[in-house]
Parts: sequence; C-alpha cells; structure tokens
Amino acid sequence: MQNTLTIPVLIIGAGPAGMLAAISLANAGIACTVVERHDSVRQAPRAHAVNPRTLEICQRLGIDSANIRAQGAHRDAAGRVYFNATLTGTVFGSLPYERQDDGALAHTPFPLVNISQPALETILRTALLEQPLITLLSGVTATVVEQTEQDVKLLMTGEQTTEARASYVIAADGAGSRTRETLGIKMQGPETLQQFMMIHFNADLKPHTLDRPGLLYFCLDPARSGTFIGYDASNSWVFMQGWDPASQNADDFTDAYCKELINNAAGTDLGNMTIAHKSPWTMSAQVAEQYRQGRVFLAGDAAHRFPPTGGLGLNTGVADAQNLAWKLAKVIKGEGGDALLESYATERQPIAQINSHQSLKNSAKLFQLFGALYGADPAQTPARFSSICADLAAYPEVAAAVEVQRPHFDSLNLQLGYDYGAAVDPDSIDISAYEPSFEVGRVLPHTPLRTNDGTSNWLLGRLSATEFSLVAGPRGQAWQAAGLPVLVEIRDFTLATGNWWQQAGLPEGGALLIRPDGHIAGQLPIHNDQAQEKLTQLLASLLNADVVPSQGNSL
Repeated sequence: MQNTLTIPVLIIGAGPAGMLAAISLANAGIACTVVERHDSVRQAPRAHAVNPRTLEICQRLGIDSANIRAQGAHRDAAGRVYFNATLTGTVFGSLPYERQDDGALAHTPFPLVNISQPALETILRTALLEQPLITLLSGVTATVVEQTEQDVKLLMTGEQTTEARASYVIAADGAGSRTRETLGIKMQGPETLQQFMMIHFNADLKPHTLDRPGLLYFCLDPARSGTFIGYDASNSWVFMQGWDPASQNADDFTDAYCKELINNAAGTDLGNMTIAHKSPWTMSAQVAEQYRQGRVFLAGDAAHRFPPTGGLGLNTGVADAQNLAWKLAKVIKGEGGDALLESYATERQPIAQINSHQSLKNSAKLFQLFGALYGADPAQTPARFSSICADLAAYPEVAAAVEVQRPHFDSLNLQLGYDYGAAVDPDSIDISAYEPSFEVGRVLPHTPLRTNDGTSNWLLGRLSATEFSLVAGPRGQAWQAAGLPVLVEIRDFTLATGNWWQQAGLPEGGALLIRPDGHIAGQLPIHNDQAQEKLTQLLASLLNADVVPSQGNSL
C-alpha cells in the first residue's frame, strides 16, 4: 500500500452527475479526484433525454450545449412517441415527445435533446479531462472505511490498493451504490416494480419507420409486446422486454432468442441485425432516506432511482451535482458553514420525491391504455385486440387512453419550474404548465436580452456559476457598491420581451440576488442606507457564515 493520498473532494462515479460535480468544483477553484470502476465510457445506451435545465447547467459550466445537440438526434427524427400493435402494425395513436420545437425558446435557450448517455458522457469526459484541477482514475473502486470530524478514510482499489483521505466525498456511483450500502443508508419506496431485459441492437430500421419517425415505439400486441427506443434509426436501437427472473434465466436471452423477440415485436423480419449488449434491470421508485452522512453525500442515481417513464433520472442527478458543488466549494473556501451543506438534502430530496412520484404515475397511466386495448376479461383479450386493429375507429376509448399519456411526454414544469422555497404536494403539480416566476427559490426565468448591436443574449448565461450575483434594474447603479463579484445592470440592454423587474414586482432601482446555481436567493426592492446591511445579513444567513464575497468586477 502506497502513501496516503490527501484529496479535498473525492467523487465516486464518472457518470453525468459525478463528472458535472467535478467540473463545477474545478470551475470554483476546488481540486477533486474522480474514481470510476469502469476503464472507459460504457457503450450500452441508457438514458437519452437531456432536458433544458441540464443543457443550461452544462452551458454555464463551459460545456457547449450546441455540441451536445449536434451529437444528439434531430427533433424531426426523435420528436414523437407511437403506440402500435407492432412496430410495423396498426398505430393506435402518437404524441409529441417533449417540447423540442422553437416554441420552447420562450422559456429556455436550449430545448430538450435526445442523445444516448454514452455520447453525452464522452462529451462530459472530454471537458473533465481539460480541467487541470480534476484527476480521473479509471478502473478504480473506492470504499469508505471510516469518517472523522476532519475527513473520510477510503481504500481505492485498482492495479494496486491505495489509502486516501478526503475532506468530502460525493457518492455518484449509480443506482446500486456500494457507498450507500456501506453507509447503511436505506431507500424509501417500492424496490421492484417490474423486471426488464435491455437489448441493444444494431440494425437499420429506417425503412420500417420512415413514415413514422420517432423516439419511442410502444408495441402493445399482448403476444409480443415490448418497447423500441430509437437512438439512431439507421443503426442503434434498444428493445425493452419484460421478463420474470423467477421463471427465466438471463442466460436464456441468447443472441438468437433476442433477435426472435425483436422480429416478433417488429411484426416483420428486420433482416441484418447485430446484438450489441444485453442487460437485466429492475424498475424501482425509490429515494434515499438520507442524502448525507457526515462528510459523505449521495448524488444522482445513488440518491434516487426512478422508473424511466418521464426521463427524469439523469436530469435530476445533474441538478443534484449543481446544487451540491457550489455549496461544497463555499465551505471549503471558508465562506460557508455546515448548515449550507445541510441545505443540499433539504432542497434536493423533495425534488427527487416529486420526480419519483411522477415517474411512477406515468408508468401507472400506461395501464389505462392496456385496459382499453385488452379489456377486463383475459380470455377475450386476443379477440378484442384483433378487432381493435381491424377497426380502430369503433373503439374511441383507445384514442382517449392515448391522450391520457400526454403529460408523461410533456413535463416542462418539472424540468424548469422546481422550487427550493416551498413544500409542494406532488399531486397538485401540473407537470406540463410551466409558469416563469421571480419568487425566491425558483430559477431565474429565461430572460432573452437584445444588446445594442442587435445580438441576442441570455441573462442567466451572464451570471457566475460559482459566485452570488446581483441583477439590478435600469436605475440600480447604487448596487455597484454591494461588493459582489458579478453585477449585471439591465440598463445596458433592451429587453426582447417585457420588463423583468416589473414581472418580479420590483421598482427600476431594485435588484435580485441570484445564487451560483441560478436560483433566486432574495428580492431587494430598493437601494438605500440600510440596503447594504440587509444584503450582508442575507448572504450571511444563506451561507451560514459571517463572510460575504469580496469586491469584484461589474459587468
């Protein structure tokens, strides 16, 4: 065993949450080490929906969202969901897959994009390796041994075993988190909802989907059901097949058997096909009962595991990383106290619970469609299903059951509207109806600006991702003396639409205090003799420290 390594922050897991936590810390000047048990990016497709908030986070960290979009699927190819008998059979209905069109630009500069998780991780890994403050150790596992008041002791095992001591640990090691199990942190919620076999195959399905380009194809023939996910219609697909481990063995899914399943669900022989990966997985709807134990924090799938119905897992993990990283950086720099770290769980755990609840609700709503197609009597299901395929118009309840699924694929409010300022009943949320808000706890709404030279700008993109910022109104010059590193004075711009300060209920001399993660920390109506003192008190309260950021530049 070599000499003990001393690390400010050790991140276990190089998935999207782990890598973006590392990049966030590095941008704030904090060195960190990322350990990943796999030697390289795993190539089997997993998640695919990268939502607007995740793209905004990436852009603010210096990762070009345009590059992510360029490597993802075009909205014309991945913009719809189909409900079919088989891939080539009767179409019972279709719905748009999220808001990928220009209409989303009113609320975000970066509409959702579909990109395979391996492709996204490759982009993130490239950005991570460009950071001199980040060390990536591949083919290495890290195990928490013990904690003290000062640090965490770990063993890192790869080609050799090394002892490490880290001031803090972020466990982003996936749904089966070994770190979470080592710490004895339990998960709350149903552990096993359904079992699936993920079959990744390479084949050109364009000839079979050319008239119905889309991302998801739910094939609902009761004798050969499954779901096709089109990562690249001309080459890369996943087929999700339900299976029962009690009556089947994973080894039964030979390449030949998988091809048979796929061709049956397609309703035709797809011709040349290669099976690339096979992997069993369990659908769960669980959230960790603790997000923190001492100096160890859970993030991403280690903290929550959702049904895939909604595409919320990866994106929730990215927001975890953003929330935790700036807080850790402040504490490590001596600008924040322990209560700031405690706020990570109080803010992020409720969001995970809401997203888990909604993912489960989306999954349950699919059973309404099954009921419309299959009927109440299993003995009559084949005849009913055949009759529906022969004369769909005679069964209007099928179209109604398809329409019930619409919110499942239109969750803009969950993506952009989550709130750190108030408790919310998950059942009260309209997940589609996003209403921008300048309330404390919400992310600063997308405010398109137009500069004097006619070029567009993105207000949130001008703010620091590592420091607090003040956004002042057109008569907010007095806030120059506030001493924050970033001050954006809107008087330098002409708003493209509306006046944000009026929407926020502020006078022209007012300002908003914005956290590094873009959430609104406070509304400051007017600058007067007491304003500086109130701002100082607000920052100290937020940071749980008698320290405020030093004087910096004004933009």
